[in-house]
Amino acid sequence: MSSSDDQLLYQDLTREDDVGLVLRGHLHIEHQLMEIARTVLPFGDRCDWGMFSYRTKVELAYACGLPQDARDVLLKLGKLRNDFAHKLDASITKQRALDLYNSLSDRHREGLQEAYKVMMEKPIFCPASLEPRDLVTLILLNMHSATKAAVLALQAMPPNNSFKPKPLRGSA
Repeated sequence: MSSSDDQLLYQDLTREDDVGLVLRGHLHIEHQLMEIARTVLPFGDRCDWGMFSYRTKVELAYACGLPQDARDVLLKLGKLRNDFAHKLDASITKQRALDLYNSLSDRHREGLQEAYKVMMEKPIFCPASLEPRDLVTLILLNMHSATKAAVLALQAMPPNNSFKPKPLRGSA
């Protein structure tokens, strides 16, 4: 993913209302999940990714090497996305944002704190002191970074020379 893709993510997250923030942030993360699978699967480009549910993409990425702590939060983000896609009155409340933050592992909380310090040029924050929308934005950015890091780590791994699949005859 290029820096222009990162810029698009940031623009998407800052221009939208709560519904747009959650849906677009989720969409960017979902794209990274497909990239994880494409990186590992020998013929991943043959998949019709639109036929896979979000949960299936998370589970497939987990099977390809996505860490457990990322999987857990991504599943919670999927529930948040579904609430926003299917409930007219969905909003980012303080409780919802804090629940999402509390579902982060220590590793992801530390990463979030570090990102906040760099982006805002301020010391560590108390999650309850942030606006709920800002906290969810930080979590979406953090999880996008985590999935992007998984893609890069998988791409950097040497190929497994013991398994070189070839397409079966007659397959596309």
